[in-house]
Amino acid sequence: MFKGENLKALRMIEGYSRKSLADVLQVSEQAVWQYEEQSMMPEINKIYTLAQKFNVKTKFFFSPNQELFSITAVDTHSIAFRSKNQRTSTKILSQNHAQANFYAQLTSHLSAYVKQPHLPILTLVSKIDRYFSQNIDARVRIQLIANDAREMILGDQSNHQLLLALEKFGVYIYEKDLTDDADAYSFWSKYQVPFIILSNNKGVAVRRHFDLAHELGHLLLHRQIEFDMLSHEDFQRIEKEADIFAAEFLLPEKQFIASFNQVKKKSNPDHFVMLKERWYVSIQAMAMRAYYLGLISDTQYRYFWSLINKKGYKKREPLDAEIKLPKPVKINSLLNMLFTKKVLTPENLLNNLQVEPEFLYKKANISQKLFEKFMQQEKQTAEADVLKGYIIPFT
Repeated sequence: MFKGENLKALRMIEGYSRKSLADVLQVSEQAVWQYEEQSMMPEINKIYTLAQKFNVKTKFFFSPNQELFSITAVDTHSIAFRSKNQRTSTKILSQNHAQANFYAQLTSHLSAYVKQPHLPILTLVSKIDRYFSQNIDARVRIQLIANDAREMILGDQSNHQLLLALEKFGVYIYEKDLTDDADAYSFWSKYQVPFIILSNNKGVAVRRHFDLAHELGHLLLHRQIEFDMLSHEDFQRIEKEADIFAAEFLLPEKQFIASFNQVKKKSNPDHFVMLKERWYVSIQAMAMRAYYLGLISDTQYRYFWSLINKKGYKKREPLDAEIKLPKPVKINSLLNMLFTKKVLTPENLLNNLQVEPEFLYKKANISQKLFEKFMQQEKQTAEADVLKGYIIPFT
């Protein structure tokens, strides 16, 4: 029996409205609604079109149990979605919620094959909880939390190691296409696992470092907030708090002041390049941090920004093309281990999810090279078994 909820879940993940999907299938919007409500079954050629369009197996639409595509793993209110326009369309928010659930369910599915240690980030969360019960200034609280977070996550490591350090610390990080006016977003799943979703259309490492620190701020500071229920003023406030956290985390006050004092011309962006090599943070973010700490005068700060505009550094700064963009590796490393130890095979995974490899490449940034390597090994093993007489081929 055709399962309409499977179609709806897939449509939401892919970001299709009923109208846009109706155009693909060359049917009415009402027909798509009927498919999803199971008051009408699609013709077989339409099912083939859906499977091809969305890179799933045809039996995907008939499976009575598609937990990985359910929307039960992430509360829609818990997603810290950052956009230039707070009132992002319902369609985009619904798509992000559906995709967040998929990331959480996929992660849970793969993690279930191995014994999971206690996530270090949960230890940090317990440690910083005491700051929320203390009667201290909000900015001081953020600074204390950022300092604890940096000490536990990075220690003496460079900011350039932040993505890998976060993955080791228990944060699952994925990349996906985001709209031009949207940045990264983050959430806690109902399994108490933190996620950061990065935009894969921003190829600048220092911006990615700030995105990671900003989202870490949301994960630590705003765990109990219902983001989509916030007023405009409250939304702006928590975004500012996450920005403050990112600045305190990436550029800790004492160490940053010591390095900034070595800058000879504090009003010239080109003299910040040595700092960028040290901190892997944008020149503009470092200038804002320096101004807040009183290391630059008003006059120097205004001149600094006039040079930023004059030199075109708003769009591209020195070293942006040279610093390598960090990429998430945790899920691919987990898959590599499962495949290597033969706990799971690519074919098993595809059959469990009832999707084609391209679905995982596009939706979860699973390495195509990794997948094809082990699929080829499976094929060679099967051929060897036939030659050894272990399997009798019927033709």
